[in-house]
Amino acid sequence: MKILHLSNIIGEKKGGGVHEVVTNIFKYQKIHRHDTHIWYPGSIEEAKSIGLGKNVQALSTYGPSKYGLIKAILKPIQPEIIQYDIIHQHGIWKPISIYSRKIRNQTGIKAVIQPHGYLAPLALNQSRHIKKFAYQLYEKNNLTAADALIACAYDEAYRLKELFPQKAIAVIPNGISMEFFNSPSNVDLEKKKKRMLFLSQINPLKGLERLFHVIDSIGIDNFKNWELLIVGYGDKKHLNYLKEITHKLGLTKFVQFVGPKHGEEKVKMFDSSDLFILPTYTENYGIVVAEALARRIPVLTTEGAPWRELETSGCGFWVKNDEEGIKNGLVKVLDATESELRGMGARGRKLVEQQYLWSETTLKTIELYRWLLDSTLKPKFVI
Repeated sequence: MKILHLSNIIGEKKGGGVHEVVTNIFKYQKIHRHDTHIWYPGSIEEAKSIGLGKNVQALSTYGPSKYGLIKAILKPIQPEIIQYDIIHQHGIWKPISIYSRKIRNQTGIKAVIQPHGYLAPLALNQSRHIKKFAYQLYEKNNLTAADALIACAYDEAYRLKELFPQKAIAVIPNGISMEFFNSPSNVDLEKKKKRMLFLSQINPLKGLERLFHVIDSIGIDNFKNWELLIVGYGDKKHLNYLKEITHKLGLTKFVQFVGPKHGEEKVKMFDSSDLFILPTYTENYGIVVAEALARRIPVLTTEGAPWRELETSGCGFWVKNDEEGIKNGLVKVLDATESELRGMGARGRKLVEQQYLWSETTLKTIELYRWLLDSTLKPKFVI
């Protein structure tokens, strides 16, 4: 099967979650012997820097690649496009949607769209006037004309079904690569304290400010045997705001901002930690939760992330999406023994191995494509 992925983002610094999903689907579809390609707005140097190899094409833009108009939109459709069996679009609200719709209008190629959480309520509230305009201008037409939409969890699927009741919604979870899952532990530092780890893009939706207030309300003395590492990239203004909060609350010795980490350094961050914490307001999926579990680290996150399995599989704490919920979860962490936390981590690793490896979840994308192309039996994960 010849597959074209049209992605609004490539590059870990531009959008880690979407980037991780696109590149891993690309890699594992190729492993399963499909002719898979990625097109994205940007420069080929970005793809070269992360080792994607051939079959990756950068689309030049007028203006910055993040927002600029894709030049190909104003040109005739390239002849090679008609060779593709299906288009898999990643992300919305950007010119990639206009280009995707143009291709489908002129070729009749079937397409699936994976919004990646951009239709979640809180996400819609960000720049909502611009999004309302974009929805009426091109995005409504693009989404309603898709042959199917892909959600990464049932929470997202039900939201999409409310917006598009006639549309087939496939639930295909994001995954963990075998390389990450099997990467040997290379921790070489001596810890004087237990470690809580936050590792994600740092923005207001992640809820770090309320985590700091919760720690202050519990009392910093109760965390004398712990430290909190904040790992990731974010807007400088928001980072300074968070640092000001830690200073005002007297948490500067407890909280460390260490910047983004990738590759082996990222694995080391997980392996040197005793708890992963994501105090998010909303999360389409939260791939970092699966990554932490894959490295045997128990997780505390809110009901803003679709990770009920933390409770049902006994591998962490899934708490109410408010300060009181986070506080209750942290109190349980403080009361837990090292043995109990290690047990949660072990169960989390087993959960990922059984349900969340890219080598298996990618097969669902192929099953979905075949159903759309050949009218085979409808997959069980399609609602």
